Amino acid sequence: MFKRSIIASAIGATLISSASISVATAEQITVEEVVVTARKRAENLQEVPIAITAFTEKTIERAGIERPQDFIALTPNVTIVDSANAGDTQVTIRGITSTRDAEGTFAYVVDGVLLTNPNGFNQELFDIQQIEVLKGPQGAIYGRNAVAGAIIVTTKKPGDEFESTVSVGAGSNDLTKARISVSGPIVDGLKGSFSFSNRDDEGEYKNEFTGKDGSVDFLEEQNFRARLIWDVSDRVSIDATAGYREVEAGAINFNAVFALPTAAANFGDPNLYKDVNDHDFRFEFNVPGENEQENTFFSVKADVDMDWATLTTVVAYDNLEEYLLSDGTSAAFGLYSFDLSAAVGPGSPLSGPSVGEAQNACSASYQDLLASGAYNPGVNSPFFAFPGTVPGMASDIGFAPVYGLNALLPPYTQSTCDGYQYQQRDQESTSIEVRLASQGDGLQWMAGFYLAQIEREVAVSYGADLGDGYFGRKPYVPGRTDLLFNDQFDTDVASIFGSVDFDLTENQTLSIAGRYDQEDRDVSNKVPNVPGAQAFGGINPNTFAVATINPAYDGSFTDTISDRSEEFSQFQPKVSWRWVATEDASVYASYGVGFRSGGFNNIGSKDLVDSVFGTFGTEPQELNDDYDKEVSKSFELGVKSEWWDKRLRVNAAVFHTEVEDSQFFNFLAGNFGILRVVTNIDEVTLQGAEIDFEALLTDSVTLYGAVGITNSEIDKNSNRPYTEGNDAPLTPESTANLGVQWSNNITNGMELVARLDWQYVGETWFSTVQGDVTTNAFTDVSALYQGIGGAFGDVTTGGPGIPAGGIIGFGESNFDKGKRDAYDLLNLRISLEAESWTLTAWGDNILDEEYLEEIIPAPEFGGYFIHPAKGESYGLDFTYRF
Repeated sequence: MFKRSIIASAIGATLISSASISVATAEQITVEEVVVTARKRAENLQEVPIAITAFTEKTIERAGIERPQDFIALTPNVTIVDSANAGDTQVTIRGITSTRDAEGTFAYVVDGVLLTNPNGFNQELFDIQQIEVLKGPQGAIYGRNAVAGAIIVTTKKPGDEFESTVSVGAGSNDLTKARISVSGPIVDGLKGSFSFSNRDDEGEYKNEFTGKDGSVDFLEEQNFRARLIWDVSDRVSIDATAGYREVEAGAINFNAVFALPTAAANFGDPNLYKDVNDHDFRFEFNVPGENEQENTFFSVKADVDMDWATLTTVVAYDNLEEYLLSDGTSAAFGLYSFDLSAAVGPGSPLSGPSVGEAQNACSASYQDLLASGAYNPGVNSPFFAFPGTVPGMASDIGFAPVYGLNALLPPYTQSTCDGYQYQQRDQESTSIEVRLASQGDGLQWMAGFYLAQIEREVAVSYGADLGDGYFGRKPYVPGRTDLLFNDQFDTDVASIFGSVDFDLTENQTLSIAGRYDQEDRDVSNKVPNVPGAQAFGGINPNTFAVATINPAYDGSFTDTISDRSEEFSQFQPKVSWRWVATEDASVYASYGVGFRSGGFNNIGSKDLVDSVFGTFGTEPQELNDDYDKEVSKSFELGVKSEWWDKRLRVNAAVFHTEVEDSQFFNFLAGNFGILRVVTNIDEVTLQGAEIDFEALLTDSVTLYGAVGITNSEIDKNSNRPYTEGNDAPLTPESTANLGVQWSNNITNGMELVARLDWQYVGETWFSTVQGDVTTNAFTDVSALYQGIGGAFGDVTTGGPGIPAGGIIGFGESNFDKGKRDAYDLLNLRISLEAESWTLTAWGDNILDEEYLEEIIPAPEFGGYFIHPAKGESYGLDFTYRF
């Protein structure tokens, strides 16, 4: 309440002061006319029958828009999650969410070129002319993946006069920024530009184990872009762009929070059943997360004027390579806590060192932590809940460790007991689009085709941490890797499309568009047929049998995994009607369909889940090595209007969307590490409304804002039937933003500009599992414990929370404390603007609101993996224009 009072007071004070300014001055000004390219041609924003939030060059500069989350925060019914690694962002538009390890849910278009890789979206925005966010299915115009909408970015074109800009900045957390752009004529008919951006941010957190700053949530990004525009003749123009980007960043900066009410009661420790919003983050891993991304991009667009039509050809190439390495999640499952070498016996086909090597490293690192005082069982609750025992060793109270849970070791810690994980996502794509579009007024039409070839390699591996700090920057490391998924995905895309717009009457227009997309997908396995090195594949902890490194193999070490192929296709129509009610107001209605193809999970995912979770009462169902296509169908009714002699713009829309086979990312943690799997939610209904406005109160004061409301419901979910009736994941019921901008000439040629922005995001669930009760891997481990007891000792007495001879386990999980609280953010920018330079002082989240960036429930783990959002930050930027 106190924070909101400050927000209200700040905005209210500005409005009161503006009331004293003469209204006569306001009568001489109007809101800025915005020209958009949403339908691949230049049109006035107010004349396009699509809900669009647009940001012009001046707004981008004054609002400090430098990354995607900056403009998304100012767009109603749109949110973003930026957590695990640089290429991993989840954008939600009207309740339809991007999915990890699948295609995106919106078309991302830069300078008229459709980019095929969603992992390249999260990057620095520099030298930008305009950004447009289109909401609702746009498949008829942009094709594949535009189930939720489209985001269109237009960079600055090189002009006919030489221009140069240099920007530098510094801020909290040792942030430094530098940008350079140069553009102008080269020779007659040829213009060019070159832009460079560098960001170096050490982040807020430090690794408490190593004591190092800049080793957790750091980000270093360098971005180069060159552009040439060649006017070959009066009829032919060529626009070529080349870009290169490098990113180094932290990765997997998550903490674990448990959802175990029975265990909390038995142990008398409320931290075992805790609200995720009350967590105090600590990062203390011995394997610092690292993430590297390298992206090369090239495109050529040619326009040929043929009097009656314009022929446009776009050819694009994109290559993105990314990997990440981080600490693992295996400790709680005891995979590296047992010395199973004796159970294997001589003659085992295991590769690499003895399986006991990982156990020895785990035990040694654990004892070192206790001896150093780094962890105290009584202080570091809820971890190390069974004092007096060492992982994998018989305890002094007479019984062997309980499936590694004698210490309740968490993931991502200083010990080696949690192993490590490696992920790699490389994608190379080539595309061509050819379209023919009408010129002039009257009947507007367009037709064309699109072709793309996409090659993608995805690898996810887990293995043992032997304490020597080397893991190899590759998926398979002999002697280390225990579980490996590694597949090559090849996709061929072919599309044909067309549209026509015509007048029904003098003030009514009908637009009809359609597109047919077909995708042929193939996947082949790249995993070697070998045993695991230490635990996951090397030894099955349930049977002590030797197993393969990938569960799709049959264990003979002579079999192969067959290639798979599938075809996905969809016709995507869109019909829009617009009625110009008055000179300054229009009403529109539309119906559209969006589609993103199905695909393949890593081979072996189904076999692994069935073998580990097959007996659970709440285990995921319909989880396969492939998933179905997703189709969205949406109705929209909207109004666009300008009032008060064009000093007030108000646009609003209501929508109803039905999604079939919504693709959802499942995060599964078990005695195999982590598994990332895409499944389908059969039916989801989304409906809501949004309104945005901009008001020029005077020639110096602008008030603007927006509100978005989305009501969502999972109607059917074969994957987890008990979640039916829950909200759609990552979909807050409401979002809002409100801001005020004041500008005043303080001297001739110098202007003082102040801008205050408030953002609100409502309560949010991040999974289909919401307040549900589930069975987890630790609910009842009695049978497993008896098996281990047979090899290492018998249960003779009880222990803390463990009755002698009784059921051993922590009970079921309850996820009712896993909703993210609503939060408010307040940003402030104050600038001095002169003709050739600008000096800006800025503060983001100036009230230091603490909230969560992401919450990932892992039902079979019995808790959550949570990621913090950024706190307050401040800085100073200076720009000089030549």
